Formats: sequence, structure tokens, C-alpha cells
Amino acid sequence: MPQDSSDLPPGARVLFVRLSALGDVIFALESVASLKAERPDVLIDFLVEDRFAEVLRDQQGIDTVLQSPRRRKLQLPGFLWRLRRRRYDAVLDLHGILKSALHVWMTRAPLKLGYTAPGAREGASLVYNRKVPLPSPLPHRAERGYYLLQALGLRGARHAPLLLGGDDFDTAQRRGVILHPGSSAFAAFKRWPLDKFAELARRLTERGLPVSVSFGPGEEGLAETLRRAVPAVVPIDGRGLGLLGLARQIQRAQVLVAADTGPLHIAAAVGTPVVALFGPKDAELYGPRGMQQRVVTHDVPCRPCRRRRCASPQCILGVPVDRVEASVQELCSG
Repeated sequence: MPQDSSDLPPGARVLFVRLSALGDVIFALESVASLKAERPDVLIDFLVEDRFAEVLRDQQGIDTVLQSPRRRKLQLPGFLWRLRRRRYDAVLDLHGILKSALHVWMTRAPLKLGYTAPGAREGASLVYNRKVPLPSPLPHRAERGYYLLQALGLRGARHAPLLLGGDDFDTAQRRGVILHPGSSAFAAFKRWPLDKFAELARRLTERGLPVSVSFGPGEEGLAETLRRAVPAVVPIDGRGLGLLGLARQIQRAQVLVAADTGPLHIAAAVGTPVVALFGPKDAELYGPRGMQQRVVTHDVPCRPCRRRRCASPQCILGVPVDRVEASVQELCSG
């Protein structure tokens, strides 16, 4: 039942906005689940860039997934006009950049919520009529949406939904380890060295563990180099699987090893144990959610930092194979 203290009317229409990236879109599902648990009468739509829309397909709690055209710029004006006609009671901008704020502004919703700086950038907060400050130190990305819910008079309690939550999957069927050495070109600074992935694969196969390497568009060379170094490694070509297909492959693994990239957060969201390799980014803010995870770092005085280029990124180059291997073994035996 609706709460008296909430600003949302019965049967309210609410829009969540998180355009990208994949990990952040997955993090946003916690806020969706929180709202739906507290207000099951509310209708929830989710606005995301078209390249990530698939991962939200059939997600519990979301009524409609709206796809903002990322590359087809000529389609954007028509999309924004249709967005305006949906007549939302409240819009929550979990992204906080100029592009997301443009979408929020076009809805003409009576309640437009977003963060103040540093949670919002590029002047996005000028669009909101309910500006919400984040505490210091900043909370984890997945928890920031709770503050927007609280600004609506809701509890904003933590809920952690699973992707593919409707699938009847026996976790006892999980086999092997998936390595994901790639990342987007934008996030290349987060990558663990490929020779260390190869050494890890060699050690795991020598222990009798099945090892696969997953890859997406532009990551074919990484996977092929790893397979040449360790021929026993089996490829998982994510280019033809799509995001949900890749999620189902990851769901079948005992462990996934990756840096801070989309497949890492997919794994955590489908309940697969993860070994997360973190360099410059702060795992307290961006790390995987869930209980079955190990974060491996190499502490240097300058980490965490926000730099994307570094002459000597020892924070990620120095992550030792021994510790990663030990973390994999611990999760596989647990």
C-alpha cells in the first residue's frame, strides 16, 4: 500500500534514467527493486541507451524499457517528443550528466529528481526541481539511488535483485572458470596484463579446472592471444550471444575473473562468484555487489585515483597472479 509520507500518488508512473555504462545500469536495478518492494502499485519505466537495453529485458519490477538512440542521432528528437507524452509523475536521474538531464527535462514531469555536485556534472542539476546531495564520503554507485527515493519520502532500503531471476537454475551445475581480459577502449586503463591472465589460465588448467575466455567486439585479439598461450582455454564469443546470452554463460561458471568491466557486474548480478581486479578505481565505490566476491588490488600510495592515463600504472600491473589464483581456488572450493 502507498505510504502517507510518500510524494507519489497511488499508481504513480515513475521513470528511472541511467543511460550507461553496463555496470551502472545493473547497479541501478537495486533502486528499482527498492521502490517496487515499498510501492508495488507504482508503474516503473527505465530509460537506457539502446546498446544496454537487452540486459533489462523481462527484468522484474520494470514495466517498460525505453531505448535512447545512441548513434542514430536523427531519431533522437522524435524519441524525446514521445518521451514527453508518457506523462510521468516523477523522474529520477541516476546518471547526472547533460545528456541524461535533457531526457529528464523533456518529460515535463512534476517531480524531477537528481543529485547536486559532485553526484551531477555538466550543469545537469539545473534541470531538477528536487536536488539531492550525496553524503561524504560518497556511497557506492549502487546505493546512490536510495537517496533519491528518500527524497520522495520513501525508505530507500537496500534490495539486490538478480538478473535472470526468473530462470530455474541449479547452482550445483556450475563448472569451470571464465576469464574476461578485455574492456571497452574507454576503460582500457583498468585492464590487467594479458600475460598475467595467461599465467593464471595455465595454473588453473594444470589444476584440472576447465577455463574459458569470454570476449566481445574489439576483444578478439586478446582472446586469441590467450588461447595461443594456453591451448586448453575454450572461447566464449560474446559478439553473437548478446548481453543476456553472455549472462547465461557466466551464470554456468563457478567463478569469473575480470577487471572493473561490464561482465564482472553481470556475473555478480546472476549470482556467479567473482574475482575482481581493481587498479586505479576505488572498489568501495565501484566494486561488485553480492556476498561471493573477492577484490584483489595492489596498494600503491597514489591509488585510488581518477586518471585514465599513467606512465607507470603499477596499481593494476602489480596485481599478483598468486593472489588471484588463491582467490579463485577459495571460491571454487567454497
